[in-house]
Amino acid sequence: MYLRRIIVVALAVLVLFSLTVSLAAAQDPDNGKALWEGEVWQCAQCHGTEAQGKFGRPLSNSTATEAEWIEQVRNPRRSMPAFSESQVSDEQILDMRAYVTSLPAPADDFRPEDPGTSENEGQNVFLQKRCVACHNPDTGPLDHFIEHNEEPTAAAVIAQLRTPKGAMPSYTEDQVSDAEATLIADFLAEQYALQGDASATTDAPASTDETPATLPTSGSDTPAAQTALWFVLIGLVVLGCGLVVQKLYQRTTPL
Repeated sequence: MYLRRIIVVALAVLVLFSLTVSLAAAQDPDNGKALWEGEVWQCAQCHGTEAQGKFGRPLSNSTATEAEWIEQVRNPRRSMPAFSESQVSDEQILDMRAYVTSLPAPADDFRPEDPGTSENEGQNVFLQKRCVACHNPDTGPLDHFIEHNEEPTAAAVIAQLRTPKGAMPSYTEDQVSDAEATLIADFLAEQYALQGDASATTDAPASTDETPATLPTSGSDTPAAQTALWFVLIGLVVLGCGLVVQKLYQRTTPL
């Protein structure tokens, strides 16, 4: 009986320690800083390097829960586009939350940065929809179309907005209507034509089945997370050994 109590207490301590390490690994502010400032999702381009606000609102004073952060990324309100779980994991979102909420609170008089205007109707939509946060305002997102030898037609632009390839987030029709997307396509087509046939043709035909871009390492792949996983595995091994010892102890102990 005494040996059984020791085993139970030891296992409880090990499990609690493993859970603590796991939770810490899921909220790595250093990894969050690297993700936030990275060029894949361009978070800093919309919300500011220190989340003080830019085109998007400030986040360094956010009081939203972990679940609310994940929900906002998956099913955002207002004009923010949505990122799928295949693009950014829950662990990565929580890492960025841990970093952002550790930053100083923003100024009280925040006003969104003006993206500018243009006499070109399509470019004006491109600017007002904050596409400029991620894409150069002079050329637009032409790299995707040039790389795949694809003209930026209205259908192609709408498809990229609704079901984007790579790391680009998706936009609903309420955020960017088909009519607005068509105007953007007209603007991009003008820029595409200026590139010339030589720039628009790649050396080898590109695959039409583009897979998502390689994304940064998620929190679950960090050394801390790997350490937590090892503790969990060790805990399972100890649990198994404890059960075996208990069975042997019961067999050798007189009734």
